[in-house]
Amino acid sequence: MAARSQRPPARRSLARQDQADRQCRDTLCLVQATRIFFRPLWTHSSESRLLSRRRCNSAKIVVRFCAIQERGVMPSWKENDFRRGFQVLIPIHTERLLPYLFLLALLCIAVAFRPLLPVDETRYLSVTWEMYLSGHVFVPTMNFAPYLQKPPLLFWLIDLVWSIFGASRVAAMLVIFAASSLVIWLTTLLARTLFPERDDIVRRIPWLVAGSTVFVIYSTLILFDMLLTAFVLAALLSLLAFAKSGNRWQAVLAGLFIGLGVLTKGPVVLIHIGAPVLLYPFWRDRRVELAPLKFFSGAGLAILAALIPVAVWLAPATILTKGNFVYDLVWSQSAGRVTGNLHNSHGRPFYFYLLLLPVMFMPWVFIPEVWRLKLRTRIRSLIDTKSPDLRALRLLSFSLVAVLLVFSAIYGKQPHYVMPALPFATILFGYFMAEIKLARFRNTAFVMLAIFGIGHAIASATAFKRYDLMPLANFIDERKDADWAVAFDYQGEVGFLARLEKPFEQVDNPQEWLQSHPGGYVIDKTSGDPGASEQVAFRLPVERGYLVVLKGQH
Repeated sequence: MAARSQRPPARRSLARQDQADRQCRDTLCLVQATRIFFRPLWTHSSESRLLSRRRCNSAKIVVRFCAIQERGVMPSWKENDFRRGFQVLIPIHTERLLPYLFLLALLCIAVAFRPLLPVDETRYLSVTWEMYLSGHVFVPTMNFAPYLQKPPLLFWLIDLVWSIFGASRVAAMLVIFAASSLVIWLTTLLARTLFPERDDIVRRIPWLVAGSTVFVIYSTLILFDMLLTAFVLAALLSLLAFAKSGNRWQAVLAGLFIGLGVLTKGPVVLIHIGAPVLLYPFWRDRRVELAPLKFFSGAGLAILAALIPVAVWLAPATILTKGNFVYDLVWSQSAGRVTGNLHNSHGRPFYFYLLLLPVMFMPWVFIPEVWRLKLRTRIRSLIDTKSPDLRALRLLSFSLVAVLLVFSAIYGKQPHYVMPALPFATILFGYFMAEIKLARFRNTAFVMLAIFGIGHAIASATAFKRYDLMPLANFIDERKDADWAVAFDYQGEVGFLARLEKPFEQVDNPQEWLQSHPGGYVIDKTSGDPGASEQVAFRLPVERGYLVVLKGQH
């Protein structure tokens, strides 16, 4: 009887041991298979060493897993063991994709919860829609009249994507996603170029860019500034390569990128790229880089090369508009914003960008470790020891300050005008914050993603309703065959949303126009609620008042 009573525990012990052995073999196979499947082609020694350390950690975990005691009890696990074991399943090249997947998540949230924001996003997509509809690529139009305020490169790129995927907001966002991804990658490449021995800085840059407040906001908007930033970075990297090698083809390449920047947003690109170029004598490395005169001659060659892509577009555009495009873009638009003579030039005080400067470093300034670093001591030490990093730090800091000063002197100011200066601020910040663990920045970025998502979900049911023009666009779409006019400063708010195929007539007196067009409609904007009446066919509350559709005698 005693022998029979002892058999079940023995069987249970053997069963537990067999189960643990199977788990051990399964885990070992999983780790080995994962290592083989995700093994990349390593090109950097530090990455190879990191991979070796991770493989050692995974091997230790498997050994601990297999070290089963005689009773079949599993060994104790530490929290770091779980973390390291999980990291084996995410190879380094996959980790590099996380900032771009983070960006993709931002775009998905924006498309899902936020309408196209008037007047900028709605206007630019309406201009692109008319280009897509008419096939006229050299002279953009708004309300089917020449739109002479912006160059066409962004419109071209969206039009190209639409020709493949069809006209939609999601397809247009692919261009913004590509431009924003380029900004992350090129900023990281700039950091590696300036600090080639500092992998700790370089690894932090993608998250510092992707998770910054400025980037989170503007990487999801259909504006010109993200694409402009990418071309500024590409031109600067080419000029840095020219400064070291003296190869004039690199100066020509820089010029082509500058020209594409002009095609993106006009001559303003010269301010962003001109700051580091003109300050070259203050940041150049005398041991390995060109003398100032040789560098400036290469910069002059770059300016000449920039004329090539500009001329390809501007020559036919000038002929088609009889010179009006050049006048409006260079003088009315660019010079008008400087002097404040341009209508709606966004005039703000001189210190506007100084107030916005802390936003460039958000949300990172809320990390407690940031405030524990002794920055003054570190900066003094860099100067006293004549650190080789000073050259790169001067380039970044001098260029950032110069750009902010120039734009502060310009009458027209908007936060996104200084977007191309964000990489300078980000790399500067990353240099002094390299002691903080990368996980802190990554986790903070995901907190930003959560805030962005929750904020958009709440705003979609509240604040965003006053920016959503789709109800008006649907009303217009159902009555496309009728005559339509607008009695306010129309900026293409519904051209794309309603897929208009003919222009609105601009009128000053809606009642007179309705008398001559009894079956027509007039869209007007009022500061207050017009109330219900027989003539009001539709009304929509918007940011500053109401959009009202008046109807004639139907």
